[in-house]
Amino acid sequence: MNKKDLFRIILKFAGLYWIVINMYNQLPFLFSLVFNRSDYTFLPYLIGYFLVCIAIFIILVLYTDKLIDWIKLDKGFDEDQIEFSNFNIENILKLALIIVGCMLIINNISIVIIQAYYFIKINVTTNQSDSFGYTSQSGYQFTISFFNLFIGYILITNYPALSKFILKITQKKEEFQ
Repeated sequence: MNKKDLFRIILKFAGLYWIVINMYNQLPFLFSLVFNRSDYTFLPYLIGYFLVCIAIFIILVLYTDKLIDWIKLDKGFDEDQIEFSNFNIENILKLALIIVGCMLIINNISIVIIQAYYFIKINVTTNQSDSFGYTSQSGYQFTISFFNLFIGYILITNYPALSKFILKITQKKEEFQ
């Protein structure tokens, strides 16, 4: 199997996972916010969020090759072909770093979008009672989710160096014991 084929499979799976998670977790919450309010001021945000979800799904599923080239996921491996029979520990670690980075981004990007909207809505509106329940807990959740997005980005873009660093640390630890 070609390494680009493997990353295509992973990204397409991530796109499907993204749309399923958002359809079953975030969108019902957003619909309840829209339809429990009598003025429907939250409706444009719901439409925007839905369009962003569809855009991310389309990028992950239909433009997988361009995304792989842009992030340079297929760089940093010794061989072009990935054979699972002689898959060494460094390649497994690289693949694990990429998968963990993708999952961090997929699980936290919707939370960051929603919490950023809440924060902007509070700062733009003059009526502070119309804050959609944005509290210090929401700020904490935004901070943690944004940090997870950043860590996911770092894992995806620097996986060759990180895998070498982790292997170096584990080898030193084994030599020390």
